Formats: sequence, structure tokens, C-alpha cells
Amino acid sequence: MAESSPPTVGIIGAGTMGAGIAQVAATSGWVVELMDVDEPTVRAAIDGIGRRLDRLVEKGRLAPEKRDDDAGRLRVAGSPLCFGSCDLLLEAVVEDLEAKAAVLRANIGQLPADCVIATNTSSLSISRLGDAIGQARRTVGMHFFNPAPVMKLVEVIGGEQTEPSVVDRVAQIAEGWGKQVARAADVPGFIVNHVARPYYLEAFRILEDGVAGAEQIDDALRDLGGFRMGPLELTDLIGQDVNTATTRSVWEQLGRPPLLHPSRLQERLVAEGNLGRKTGRGVYTYEGEAPAPAVGVERKPLVMSDPLREAVEAFVAGATEARGGEVPHYVFSRVLVAVIAQAAVAHERGVAEPADIDRALKYGTNYPRGPFEWAGAIGHDLCRRLLKELDAASADGRFAIKALGVGGTRPTSRPAPTEEPPSE
Repeated sequence: MAESSPPTVGIIGAGTMGAGIAQVAATSGWVVELMDVDEPTVRAAIDGIGRRLDRLVEKGRLAPEKRDDDAGRLRVAGSPLCFGSCDLLLEAVVEDLEAKAAVLRANIGQLPADCVIATNTSSLSISRLGDAIGQARRTVGMHFFNPAPVMKLVEVIGGEQTEPSVVDRVAQIAEGWGKQVARAADVPGFIVNHVARPYYLEAFRILEDGVAGAEQIDDALRDLGGFRMGPLELTDLIGQDVNTATTRSVWEQLGRPPLLHPSRLQERLVAEGNLGRKTGRGVYTYEGEAPAPAVGVERKPLVMSDPLREAVEAFVAGATEARGGEVPHYVFSRVLVAVIAQAAVAHERGVAEPADIDRALKYGTNYPRGPFEWAGAIGHDLCRRLLKELDAASADGRFAIKALGVGGTRPTSRPAPTEEPPSE
């Protein structure tokens, strides 16, 4: 009996992300037809993949024979005819809806009728893209995280008219490529860029309040929560401009919820050109041997009511075995409960199921636990109690009990993205 031919994926875009996805597919046994503006660009990308595979061989993580087999599955796609036997076509070009639509329209004419069309977008509407190319039923989002060969998460997003079987098929493909799949609705920011916003924003607000410095805030999240990076140092790594643009776009598209209101301090950093590591200065300065705080704020004593202090300590006791002082406890609990609240709101709005949200935050942002896992360990009543006391101590309503998404109904419509935040 003749062996069946391996599945084939066409990838349009041979930049960092496209080449990374090509490597993932090839090492998972798929033939890859890789396309870009010209053959030299694709050849350079394939050579780069080869060098990365060589390094894996040198480290003893890949057998030389498999390295040759994997590299042999990478091909240059010189025209749309090369996509004639594809099971999946995935574009990974610039984050612009018109650009993505144009490149797909130019290359889908030869696709088999059952070929799935995927877009590696971090922010654009899958529904709008599917409509723009006239293939809404078989268009799906397949959002990889950079670097694709290393990061485990793939967000899979169906548009309003995407066939459920297409979403299932893409999820199965991603799992076959060794990825953790989180299914999301077609909403601004999908899961990760939607739910993770309070991790950064509440840290900036605490800094603005003056009750803790940048290092103290970052230390609290690392030491008490086990996060790999504190929120402020992470925004410097992402880029203050990128992080701010993502926040403002998601906030606008979701109807300006108070919990996601952009930080004035962060926007000031952007206006001043202090964008983080890439400019040498952001929340921290990188001019010396080690990063040092670069944002001056008026320090103020932490003042808490007795009920708030008790809620903070109860929350911390449920969340972690580590202990710190009163200020670190306050910082950690305030940031974490804001993330938990946003996750609950996202679930209630129909963005994703709790398991998908937890999976997305653990594998897309390297959180030590997902927000629903944390809420379950701490206790939902303690989370509500802390939100209630934080709401009593604030004036903008962002910690209102309704923010935990308890007792409401899931809306039947989703806001359509009107602005595309850059990927983080």
C-alpha cells in the first residue's frame, strides 16, 4: 500500500513570524510552501531556519537525519500555483487588514475547495477579513506568539461566519504542531491582549499613587506571585509605545471600561520618547550596568481602612505561601485581583471559556497560574471581598463588584474592531 503524502501548508510572509511558523510546521512533518516578495527573501528565510536546526543538532536536541528531513520539507513558492495542493494557507504579513486581504485575494485562486485560510493576526477582525476576501466560511484566526518555535500558545479565532468544523480543524492542526490551543471569540485583543491589560495598568496606577516605587512593584509580583517579570519591567521590554497603543485600542473598542483606562504616566513616557529598552530609558534607565528606576513620583504612605487591610491579607494568604510587608501585599493583591476581574468579565462577554483563558495566560504570557486557577485557589468570595474594599477606596468605579462578572448575562453581540493595536 502506498504511503499517503504529507499535508501541505502554504505560508505567505517569510519574515520573523512567517519563518518561525514554517519551522514549526516543517518539524511537525508538514511540507511548507513559503512565499514572499521575491525568491531571495524566501531563500534567506529557509537558510535561517536551517541554521536554527543546526544549532539544535549541536545541542543534541535534534538528530542530524531529522534535521535534513525537516529542512527538506521547506520549499519556495514562486506563484499561487504552488498552493494548489495545500491543506492550509496561512498569511503572516504586515498587521494591516487591507494588506492581508490583498495578498490573500492574489493567492487563493488555486486553492483546493477544502483548504482552510488562516491569518496570523494579533488584533484584526477575522469576520472583516473573511468578508474582504469573499471566503468567510473557511477563514480563521491562527495567532502565534513570537518566537513561534518557542512559544507554546496559539489563539484560534473563528469569525461570525466561520464554519465550526474549520475552527476545529485548525485547533487540531495547531495541537499536532505541539502547541497549546486557546479558542477565542472575534473580539478586540482576543484573549491575551484583552485579559492581560490590568497587569500593566494597575502597576502604573500604583506607581502614580506614589505608594510604591517601580522596583517594589515589580519585586512584589515576582516574589509573591512567581511571575517571571514584573509588570513595569515587562512594559519596558515590550516597548511603552506598543503596550500603550494596545491598551488604548482595546479600551476604545470595548467601550472605555474604567478597569482598562490608559495610564497617564505611561502615555507621558511615550510622548517624551522614553519607550523602554529600545531607547535606553522607560520606567527604568538602562545606561548603567543594571537597570535603575527612572520615573520620579511623589512617594506617599499607604493608607488602608481596616476592612481593606484584612481583605488584602486574606487574599495574599490564599494566593501564595510567600510573604512580604504590607506594601508588597497590597501591590500584589491589587494587581492580581484586577487581572482576575478582567478574566471574569471576558468570560461573561463570551470571549472564551475559563480553561481557554487560563491556558492563554499561562502559555502566551508565562503566568505561573491562570486567573481562574488563582481565583479558585484564593476563593471567589475573597476576590469579591477585596474588589469591594478596593472599590470603596477608589473613585472611578473600576473595582465595582459587577467587574467580577457575577450574576450578569452574556451579551449576544461583540464589538467589531475598528483600530488595530500592534502585537505584543
